[in-house]
Amino acid sequence: KNYSKAELIFLKLKDSGYENPSLFLYLSNIYIVHGSDEKAKTCLKTALVSNPANPNIYFSLATIHFKRNEFDLAKSYLLQGLDLDPKNAFAFSNLAGCYEELFEFKDAVENYKKAFLLNKNLLQTREKLIDLQPKICDWSLYRYFEDWRDDLIKNTKFEGSPLSFIFFQGDPNKELLLSRKFYFSNYVSNKGIELVSQNKKIKVGYISADFRIHPVSLLLARVIELHDKSKFEIYGYSLEKKEDEMTLRLKKTFDKFVYIGDLKDSAAIDLIRKDNINIAIDLMGYTKNARVNLFAKRVAPKQIGFLGYPGTTGGDAIDYLIADKYVISNELSKFYSEKILYMPNTFLPFDNTLKVVRKDISRKDYGLPEEKFILAAFHRIEKINPKVLDVWSKLLTNLKEAILWIQEPSCIAKENLLNEFNIRGISKQKIIFAKKTKNFSDHLLRHKLVDIFIDTFFYSSHSTGIFALWAGLPVVTLKGLNFASRVIPSLLENLSMSDLIAKNEEEYIRNITNLYKDRELLKRLKEKLKVQRERNKIFDSEFFVKELEKLYLSI
Repeated sequence: KNYSKAELIFLKLKDSGYENPSLFLYLSNIYIVHGSDEKAKTCLKTALVSNPANPNIYFSLATIHFKRNEFDLAKSYLLQGLDLDPKNAFAFSNLAGCYEELFEFKDAVENYKKAFLLNKNLLQTREKLIDLQPKICDWSLYRYFEDWRDDLIKNTKFEGSPLSFIFFQGDPNKELLLSRKFYFSNYVSNKGIELVSQNKKIKVGYISADFRIHPVSLLLARVIELHDKSKFEIYGYSLEKKEDEMTLRLKKTFDKFVYIGDLKDSAAIDLIRKDNINIAIDLMGYTKNARVNLFAKRVAPKQIGFLGYPGTTGGDAIDYLIADKYVISNELSKFYSEKILYMPNTFLPFDNTLKVVRKDISRKDYGLPEEKFILAAFHRIEKINPKVLDVWSKLLTNLKEAILWIQEPSCIAKENLLNEFNIRGISKQKIIFAKKTKNFSDHLLRHKLVDIFIDTFFYSSHSTGIFALWAGLPVVTLKGLNFASRVIPSLLENLSMSDLIAKNEEEYIRNITNLYKDRELLKRLKEKLKVQRERNKIFDSEFFVKELEKLYLSI
């Protein structure tokens, strides 16, 4: 591994007229290691002239372009290399990575499958399949997912994201074990540092890549606006450059808002520490674009996980996790590495300034049949798994006049989903896809056209569910053991609507069937929600912020 000395020897060989084409491949690898991409490219192009049948040259060129986010070029070189070496599992995995970055998930899944079949021990292919297949409703390997999780916990190096494993059968113990393995395999905590922040006001820093139109910000915006500025200074550290109207709204209310996404970890940590933050809030956990290392190296004396990730981080970077007594009961708290800070009603914030526009709309406007019983399911497509679809198919079979209104996914996911329904005996006439609305108020408004909102399991709706309740639509859910499956049950308990919480699939079907048959009961529930909008603490942003600030003060 003495690359500098190797480089000198290879350069002398080159200058002496040595003609082995592998010489340029070796030199290019050294330059790739050193980050000298242009030099590496020159060597590889030279090697290609004398040795165009060497697949490794194409693969190395692909590596350079992938590092530069030039995914189409990387894909082109990988395809050329695979023509020469069609059984190279690493190349198929790298090709899948290009398709993934280009959001071409069908091709990504297809190539990860090829890589996996060629080499079942290849790192990350299983994690990638678990992550990507649900995005296109490809469940061809779903039956292996739980066994793969168990193997990743016990035996294999884990390089995926623990978030991918929350989407199937919730097991808080296994979620803890996997998160713990992931954290300690990838991060080293800075245990030796003692940060002390003595400020006149308590400085709270919120860190996220989602300060834009995103469920986290839709729920959190009002909290930031209502913080007591006589006691708190509120900082926003954004990991994402992209801005929209939500970003502009948040910028107006933070005492300081700064983009740190382009900074290396060390620079970002130094910047936050110089602000002398008392409490750092991680709004992301292991979600996409998270910067866990900022917390592992420690940016504040107290660090809290909140809102963006429904589970444990498994490490020692996050000191506290904000929850409520229902999503994490006392007996389940042992499955969380963080100390639990309990909110009195719900941990889920809400923006009570959100308006449900009073406007006349009809089912015809949305392509919905006037006379049918509409079941809404405006979920992210990943939350719909084979077990959920089995139950929904039973419902649609039993309830002859019922129609399912689903959030429209990508074309390939839509095609696969309709095929899965067809396999279960459900015709596409019983499925209607809801297109994305131009603005959020229109999305809230269309809930008035629906009879019932039906929840997913084992990862329940969170923001989607509370928005449905706010719009006056009853939600039927199924409670599990893990955090992700207990958010809507927690809200329903607060609303005194525990009859809508099922303990198993049979009860879930029965609860929906009862509302289908008893329209008077359904009407009373909707009337009750109208009243609860004005009275219930889960919709009271001012109350929530006061209780949240009490938690901050308590630590």
